[in-house]
Amino acid sequence: MAAEKQRKGAQTAQKDSGAVFLVKPVSKRFGLDYLHISLIVLVLVLIALSVSLSNFKPSVISHNCQYGVINNTCATPKYNSSDAISAAEKILASYSTINSSLSLLPYYSLVNRSRAYYLLNGSMWEVVVPYTDPFTNELVNVSMLLYSSNLTLAEPFTQMIKPLQYTQNYVAAPGTIGIAGKTACSSSAPIPIYFVTDPYAPGALNGMAAGINASKDFGNKVNVSYKFVFSDYSIGFYKSYGVNETQAMGEYLACASAQPRFPAFLANLSKVYYGSPISNFTLDQVAIGSGLNISTFSACMDNVSTTLDYQAKFSQYYNITTSAPTFIVNCKYLSLPQTLNESIRYSLGSLNLSG
Repeated sequence: MAAEKQRKGAQTAQKDSGAVFLVKPVSKRFGLDYLHISLIVLVLVLIALSVSLSNFKPSVISHNCQYGVINNTCATPKYNSSDAISAAEKILASYSTINSSLSLLPYYSLVNRSRAYYLLNGSMWEVVVPYTDPFTNELVNVSMLLYSSNLTLAEPFTQMIKPLQYTQNYVAAPGTIGIAGKTACSSSAPIPIYFVTDPYAPGALNGMAAGINASKDFGNKVNVSYKFVFSDYSIGFYKSYGVNETQAMGEYLACASAQPRFPAFLANLSKVYYGSPISNFTLDQVAIGSGLNISTFSACMDNVSTTLDYQAKFSQYYNITTSAPTFIVNCKYLSLPQTLNESIRYSLGSLNLSG
């Protein structure tokens, strides 16, 4: 009886402790149960998954791509941003040939602050160049779209026209256009500065004054000379004044500018010049009253036609066709009277000469 009571007590205690998990063998031959089979299947699934992941190649994700991402890879345009900016500098320089206010654009463009952006969808470059408006002194941006395949102009900045002709010149620095194919004619001071203008062009006398001031400001670092050509500005007076009287002012300027007293001659000429040709008598009085060496001046006037022919060829060599007041700095750079000092400093700096 005691044994029977113990057996029943054990069964009662087992029932009170909770459910019992029974593992049945699958077969008597292999000795495997369902728990071990489940674990084996799980291991096989994990192995298969790891093999699958090792053969899976994720798509390339590119980070920090300079020109953006196309089809999950870095874009590789034919030209880089420096090429695009260089092309824009040449296009800007071509605007100097336009006979309008747009001709001022390259001289007031701050190309050293230019930015270029590659446009993925349009396969183009956008180049943005800061520009100082010479009339308001306001800093604005001009932009242009260039085809990425050849960096030619696709679309100019808003409400602007394309250049009538393209040159290989380029905007080298603020107020300075580099002349393609030309090299500096001096590698040491003084560097030559040439002023080319039609004597009747607007701003011609002011341009000569800018040359005189540059001579004072830069001293023996520059050598300024003046060259005069007869273009549409002069031709417009031929019918009313005749060729000889019209060209007389250019002849007097050519010979007077070769003398040290040229600043006095220019100051006196400014008092009697009102935008139209001046008689020889008045010009003689200006020459005498300015303290020129009259014998040297007379000798120059005897051969002034040859001198002016040479100066016209000089202008053609540098492709100065508008005859608007233009400075040529050290045979390599074009500048305006308003930006002359900047161009001189840039040229002196490129030669490692102090300016």
